[in-house]
Amino acid sequence: MRHAHAAIATTALALIALLAPTIASATEHDTSPMQERVEEVIDEFGGEQVGWNVVSWEDGEIILTVDPDLSVNASTTKSLYATATVASKEDCASGKYCLYSRAFYDGDKLTLSACPATHTSFSKLGGAPRSIMNDRPSGKVTAYNGRTMKASLKAGAGASNITGVTKVTCS
Repeated sequence: MRHAHAAIATTALALIALLAPTIASATEHDTSPMQERVEEVIDEFGGEQVGWNVVSWEDGEIILTVDPDLSVNASTTKSLYATATVASKEDCASGKYCLYSRAFYDGDKLTLSACPATHTSFSKLGGAPRSIMNDRPSGKVTAYNGRTMKASLKAGAGASNITGVTKVTCS
């Protein structure tokens, strides 16, 4: 009987020793490509991570949604034609206006709430927006290159392929 208890105890200790590294690795910090991108944004611009790919500033007035496809491999380019669809209301939250890092409402998305407002820094987006959606119930969003108007978007409208934007206003 004594040998049976010793064998059970030895087996239990062996199992604990085998499982301990698995348990420890499961609790380690997430270092996925997405988490690395989110942490880079927070390190550079502050903000708070509020979702696995979402960073928020000013109590949710400004929200960056990091595109998971761009996090898998930054050198991989998605076909623009595969995503060249008409913008839907789901792309940009109702009552907001959104700036996208790529044409055709693709890539990282900066969702903005404040209006009237003028935005001239697109660093959080990684550069000038390539497409813009105004999903507010009224008013307009205007994109400029310097003083030259590039697009004027009434409520519910978007510009799916725009270049050279240096300023976006909301009124």
